[in-house]
Amino acid sequence: MIRVRKADGRLEPYDGSKIMRTALYLGLDREDAERIEREVLEKAYDGIPTSEILAMIRDLAEEIRPELSQARDIREAISAMRPKPDFEDYARIVLREAGYLVEPGRLLEGRCVSHEIDGIAFKGDEVFVVEVKHHFNQHAYTGLGTVLELWAALEDLREGYRLGFHPYAFTSAILVCNTKISQHAEQYARCKGIMYMGWRYPRAFALSDIVSSKKIYPITMIKSLSAEAVAKLGDRGIVTLNQLLRLKADEIASIMGASLEEADRLREIAEKIISSPRQT
Repeated sequence: MIRVRKADGRLEPYDGSKIMRTALYLGLDREDAERIEREVLEKAYDGIPTSEILAMIRDLAEEIRPELSQARDIREAISAMRPKPDFEDYARIVLREAGYLVEPGRLLEGRCVSHEIDGIAFKGDEVFVVEVKHHFNQHAYTGLGTVLELWAALEDLREGYRLGFHPYAFTSAILVCNTKISQHAEQYARCKGIMYMGWRYPRAFALSDIVSSKKIYPITMIKSLSAEAVAKLGDRGIVTLNQLLRLKADEIASIMGASLEEADRLREIAEKIISSPRQT
């Protein structure tokens, strides 16, 4: 039996359907995805790391669709974002696409202390404190401490509202993160009624699903975009490829201090990524 070694060291049985799913997410058709799964299986060995399998899938997919060589996968690209302000802006965009009205972060007075929150979300009669947690390591977990702090802030802000310190009658909170959530964090969030959006779960509210279905691709998907350029665009609130494409080439060039040719090239790459059937 072939087993695959996960990033945390755990071993699990090789699952060809996961290879297929990854290939399909990259925009390949079923026939090509099946061929890639067969080739990966031929090269796989017991204890093969997940990272090696993903690299094989990527290399084989790029032979079929060369434009993939210009783009990072979504999870890696999101991990490469600056936590503040880029990922916070990005998380608010994702929540809007999920059907929430979202206001930017601000400083609000609780009964005990002031709280710098990352956003305020509205849906129906509900009002949510938004907490955004970013990890550069995409395999890290968002732990119980984050959820405990969010619950404490929510309770203090509720008391602050009752005392007239701010105008928001918070009913709950939403945690948005780019990684998995630990078992204890998830258990506590469910117990307290805190919503959470992690990578690939929960079902129907997973960051990966919303980003892929709505094509909310971060600008960090463009491999050739330097960290300095990402920062300059992020400082202007440009964190997605769709936002980038709303700018004219001369506007992009002016923000980045680049040539028109380079700006046109970035627009071309962004259009190719967005026009692809799907990314992951």
